Amino acid sequence: MIPLYAALHGATATGVGLIVGAHMAAAAVGSIPLGRAADVWGRRPLLVGGMVLGATTSLLLPLVEGDLALMTIYGLAGVGVAAFSPSALSLVGDLAAPGRAGHAYAWYSTAHYGAIAIGPFLGGVVAEWWGYRAAFVGSAVGIGIALGVGLATPVRRKAPMSERPGAAFADVRNDPRIWAGWIVAVSGLLIQGVVFTFFPLLAHERGSTPAGIGLVFLVLGLANTLARVPAGWLVDRSGCSAPYAIGGILAASLITALLPHANDQVTVLSLVAVFGGLSGIAFVAISVGLAASTTPATRGLVMGGYSTALYLGLAIGSFALGPVITHRGYAAGFAGGGIAGAVGTLVAALLWWRSLISSSRSALTASEPVNESETAPPSFNSSPKFRNGQQ
Repeated sequence: MIPLYAALHGATATGVGLIVGAHMAAAAVGSIPLGRAADVWGRRPLLVGGMVLGATTSLLLPLVEGDLALMTIYGLAGVGVAAFSPSALSLVGDLAAPGRAGHAYAWYSTAHYGAIAIGPFLGGVVAEWWGYRAAFVGSAVGIGIALGVGLATPVRRKAPMSERPGAAFADVRNDPRIWAGWIVAVSGLLIQGVVFTFFPLLAHERGSTPAGIGLVFLVLGLANTLARVPAGWLVDRSGCSAPYAIGGILAASLITALLPHANDQVTVLSLVAVFGGLSGIAFVAISVGLAASTTPATRGLVMGGYSTALYLGLAIGSFALGPVITHRGYAAGFAGGGIAGAVGTLVAALLWWRSLISSSRSALTASEPVNESETAPPSFNSSPKFRNGQQ
């Protein structure tokens, strides 16, 4: 509802992009240090703090109307997201059973994106009946209820790991699979940043009501949600994440470019349903791949980098494409977003391919006979496939 609320009070597409981009930029900048904090201090304090900040900023949004004030408060909400997301993602990886990471991340993201699906729809209905300010207050109430349930739920505590305090960025920075996961996450969220930020403005310009726009995002979010459990099963079954991540984001980038050319509601709903399903499959695969490429000692850091990649992508989509849309129109802006998403995904694919070649060469080197009677162990695992707890 933020784009429509800002536009109602005079914000241009560029202004809306700056407001949404400030939120994403704050989430991106804060995710790595706060993910590292979750490795050191534990996941729960960061989860609770992020939710408290989210509820507070939701209550502050109805009190302001100007671009700068909205950008400041929504940016502060991004800090709450940076506290919450890496801790939640890390907690799922910590508790997932061996060989079931896809299943665990599928159910986590089903809950996450189910809320994203329902939220815009309910927000649109509330905004149409009682106004945008009531929708923001309703968001704060929803966060407060979830926080209360979370605080009342008993948590099984694990003994702290002695290796956690020594973990650092240097432990993960040279792993091409981690960089590939981060880059494809940036690419996937860049196109979502374009769709979530600017499609409401496009639809409003074409005469859609807030409830009608909410229906579009309900369909997108439900498709995203419903794809995740099957995606988790596929990833666990195959033990391989990269094809699902690469293929899903490439196809979603194409749909992004096509979306402004859909002029009837049925076509729009069909496109966003496919877009949502592909995104759901891809991001389950990315989550599992990143979790399997690290250990609990650095998982918060890696998932903080993942969250940074997600919100950086959304921020780029909002910041960079707003001026394009303002000066060149929606078709050019959405096409630019789709092209950028595809290029980034191909870069990630190249990194994964290089990692595959490197792993294969290492395996061949290790299997060469040292002498006539000594060879490498036949159980040496040369597969680069992402598996929970093995590489």
